[in-house]
Amino acid sequence: MGMIRLGCSGWDYRDWADVFYRSEDESRLHAYSRIFNTAEINSTFYSYPSQGIVFGWAKHTPSDFKFSVKLNRLITHEKRLDPSKGVKDDLNRFCELMKPLQDAGKLACILIQLPPGMKFRKDKVEAFLKILPDDLRFAIEYRNKTWLVDEVHSLLSEYDVAAVTVDEPLLPPMIRLTSDLAYVRWHGRGRKMWYNYRYSREELEEWVPRLSQMSQSSEVYGYFNNHYHGYAPENCLEVLEMLGIAVPVQKEAGKHISEYRKIRAGIKTGTRTLSDFEEQEKEDISALLSVHIDAARLEKAKEIKDIEIIESGGDRIVADVSGYSVYIDLEKKFILHDCPDWKRAAKERRFCKHIGALILALPEDAAGKVLGDIKRQPWEFSQYTGRSQII
Repeated sequence: MGMIRLGCSGWDYRDWADVFYRSEDESRLHAYSRIFNTAEINSTFYSYPSQGIVFGWAKHTPSDFKFSVKLNRLITHEKRLDPSKGVKDDLNRFCELMKPLQDAGKLACILIQLPPGMKFRKDKVEAFLKILPDDLRFAIEYRNKTWLVDEVHSLLSEYDVAAVTVDEPLLPPMIRLTSDLAYVRWHGRGRKMWYNYRYSREELEEWVPRLSQMSQSSEVYGYFNNHYHGYAPENCLEVLEMLGIAVPVQKEAGKHISEYRKIRAGIKTGTRTLSDFEEQEKEDISALLSVHIDAARLEKAKEIKDIEIIESGGDRIVADVSGYSVYIDLEKKFILHDCPDWKRAAKERRFCKHIGALILALPEDAAGKVLGDIKRQPWEFSQYTGRSQII
């Protein structure tokens, strides 16, 4: 078996407390990097990090730790890779910020995640691939079925860019090795919010021979993005065990999570279990949400699966819903969004289907906080027009 590094998409999640993080005094990055040897950074998709933050990532992780970093959405979602819109300058600025990681030997790859609605056009894609720096490695995650053709993979091979293998409802888990780096992302499955998904042992076992085979010709980097309730580190540790490459500290962490789950499963209040109360909370959120969205939009919201919550905590929620941006600021009391229907719905003080889908996908406490605050106080519903609007 060749080189395989597995980790999680992000590490700073409040609901990993107790299940994965055991101390409030230790920084989460430090605690995470004691267990895993790689991490994917999603926050860079939302905003360019400061130089100090990047230096911190390099400084406060072990010498053999590797980061994969998601390219900023200004390049992928707003300018759609188009060099005529100044993408080359944006790309150079982003890569320059990553130099502390590169100089420390800790930058594994830059992930280019495309919007679900972005169809494959060879001329457009190749124009972007031509401007990628030669001294960095890149992986591209397409999310549209028009990319599932041999022409795409021939083009990526020509420019030595990895085609990301995904486990998600949008596309099949096709393995096409187009570089000496193989990149895998587990987003979760299911009909609703697929990041809130716990893989079964049987589902994970399917990946053991695939990963082993991929590692014969490529360095494998894989990240679990099903971060709710600590499912990502749990499933990641399970796969490492199945592959036979889990080190003692990982085995101990996996044992802790397993014991924690057993204790939580045994919690009862009267004749009702904890899961009964969680189900009731979900019903209450739907009832609160129905005040802000009409029935037709709510039904459409329930069908939306492509939701990526980039930031959730404190006073701000940042998400990508079916390729559209959502910014919710609880302190300043506004929602910014950019789908066509939002312009109409916002005038009526109503939610569009994308806002509804995001609310349904949020943890119950966060969803209740947003809906309760909007009920109590006047909020501003506005069109998202660019990064400068929220910086």
